[in-house]
Amino acid sequence: MMNNNKNSKILIVDDTPKNIQVLGKTLEQKDYEIIVAQDGLQALKVVEKTLPDLILLDIMMPKMDGFETCKRLKDNPKTKEIPIIFLTAKIEIDDLVKGFDLGAVDYITKPFNSKELLRRVETHLELKRKSESLEWSNQNNRELIHILCHDLTNPIGFIEGVLQLTDQDPFIFQEMKKSLWTAVKNSINIIDQVRKMQALTEGKYELDLNLVPLKLFIQESMEILKPKLIAKNLELVIDIDDHLEVMVERTSFSNSVINNLLTNAIKFSYPNTKIYMSAIHKTDQVTLSIKDEGMGMPKGLLKDLFKMNKSTTRPGTVGEKGTGFGMPLVYRFVNAYGGGIEIFSKEKSHDSKDHGTQVYITLKGGVQ
Repeated sequence: MMNNNKNSKILIVDDTPKNIQVLGKTLEQKDYEIIVAQDGLQALKVVEKTLPDLILLDIMMPKMDGFETCKRLKDNPKTKEIPIIFLTAKIEIDDLVKGFDLGAVDYITKPFNSKELLRRVETHLELKRKSESLEWSNQNNRELIHILCHDLTNPIGFIEGVLQLTDQDPFIFQEMKKSLWTAVKNSINIIDQVRKMQALTEGKYELDLNLVPLKLFIQESMEILKPKLIAKNLELVIDIDDHLEVMVERTSFSNSVINNLLTNAIKFSYPNTKIYMSAIHKTDQVTLSIKDEGMGMPKGLLKDLFKMNKSTTRPGTVGEKGTGFGMPLVYRFVNAYGGGIEIFSKEKSHDSKDHGTQVYITLKGGVQ
């Protein structure tokens, strides 16, 4: 059976060395890693360097008592979720209520009973693990919903646009029939991809990576996004060898990677400019470059671009709206393929001509 305690860190905060010694010896029986602070101020300094999994906090201490220490820990976003168990020599109902109101999860009375101490510590560590697991699961589900909503926008938007045009010219339907089928299949594939990602998270599925023709996937994406390119009179310049292949999962690469990157390039490009897509092959790797002449990004935004919990959405050059979830999805999938991503960007200023964003995606691949 795996020992869940081995890497669990417990911070003991007590001004009495004998209490620290007793607590330390008891906890070491279960392989906990022990951290010590002898007053509240020292404890606050300790957690700045090392985050414990649980804190045993004495109430009566000099300099800063346990109540004030607890309050400061709970006010800090980095430490507010750490379970705190109060250590007390007396059981005063008002003190216990005050401790719980401040965010403590439990209390242990002195002198310590070893079995009770270990049981309470183990219980709250297990509750913390379950809470973190639930939060991780919820976050994963939120990401899957974002993928579904975000990536369905392009194919469904394309279908809507074509159907609107058929009101003006019924013959357009026949001309665009093949492209419409492609958009419908992409939509179905996105839904299937979300199901697979859930199974992947649960360990019931492995990502199916295959070598695919890079240029063909880009051309398919260009067809879906053609109305957006036309609307801003953008020229897409593609310089990619027909025989280059990359190792990816087909559906996610097309809908979550290429479509998102190209959509962003279109959104943040100024009308009547160009978007450049090129690729180079070195040894067993292919690096895809997507470069626009758009508005660029500030450094502050660039550093949060891949974080799902950070809002990076902003309007495009003609007011286009977005969700801000595109790049975190790109990052997630590229990493799942065993690849890497780099982004360089320079904001447009009044006298600047050298502005825009360039994205580099490096993937396993080669020449067919």
